[in-house]
Amino acid sequence: MLYCKTLCFSILTLILLASVPSCKKKNNARFISDTDTTYSADIRSISKKINESPENAELYYRRSNAFFQEDNFKQALLDIDFAIHLDSVNPLYYFYKGNYMMAGDTANALEAEKQYSRALSLVPSTNDGKNLKIDIQFELAKLLLAKQKYNESKAMYMSINKVDPSNPAPYFFLGMIAKEQGDTTTAIQLFERTLVYDDKHYNAIMQLGNIYAEWKDKRALELFDKALKINAYSDEAQYAKGLYLQRENKFKDAVILYESVARLNPAHILCRYNLGYIHGLFGDYNKAITYLDQAIDLSPEYADAYTLRGAMKEKTNNNTGAYNDYKMALQLDPKQRLAEDGLKRINITISMP
Repeated sequence: MLYCKTLCFSILTLILLASVPSCKKKNNARFISDTDTTYSADIRSISKKINESPENAELYYRRSNAFFQEDNFKQALLDIDFAIHLDSVNPLYYFYKGNYMMAGDTANALEAEKQYSRALSLVPSTNDGKNLKIDIQFELAKLLLAKQKYNESKAMYMSINKVDPSNPAPYFFLGMIAKEQGDTTTAIQLFERTLVYDDKHYNAIMQLGNIYAEWKDKRALELFDKALKINAYSDEAQYAKGLYLQRENKFKDAVILYESVARLNPAHILCRYNLGYIHGLFGDYNKAITYLDQAIDLSPEYADAYTLRGAMKEKTNNNTGAYNDYKMALQLDPKQRLAEDGLKRINITISMP
């Protein structure tokens, strides 16, 4: 009788175990219920396929990309890691993991570089892998450029250029490397080469415009106008053109552009500082102070703005306000000579506690 009870208990245990869903399998397989409405319809749709085929690495990759598109970087990384766990020699997965590592507020450039390098080492040398290789090289080269690893980045862009000499992007980034290394002549040649293959390459046009503007070369205006034809609402191009005109003493035209920049970009600090400077130059001190107030609100540690606002307040006989601004400017930057001179002019004595 005891044997019979033991046998019956064992059989019952086996039946119960067989009937319980495998939580371990689901956890290992990154289980998400396709009926969980806390997730989007796209996520639920892919999850249904994953739950039917939990060893399919491609499905985890697809869901990771869906999570990424929804800005859910944590889940995207978890899924791409599981895809790599299932298929550790697929370069595409490492490439996308590198992209994920560079996204969001917790970008990890070091880890991204490792993932891109790993992806590059796995790309097949066949024609099928050529486009993926170029995509990986582009991202890795940009990352290396951002980290100022100029020689490594340059070698990568030159490698891309050999595969496709008509692609304008490598010329542009090689131009950026030359510019950052102080070789302006080569930079100009490369930016111009970029425009041979893409005459509407906005960034190359702006780079050339800024170089010529520094040289006070009128070609800068033509380039800024060309950039504005491509993007009429570019606050960058409008500000650059305004700055060129200001340096040419064409203040009225500069003000029009700066005011447009201020409307387009409420966070643009320099246009407000320059508006303050120009209005002060023509004696409209109160308007100048208003723009400088805005600049300081946007950047409370902007020493130049305090100095200029102090000068405007001094012009309106607000010596106490001027004193406070000059004092703050020197606290932020002891080299503010104009603020130092302003304090000597005001000659206010404040009793210390």
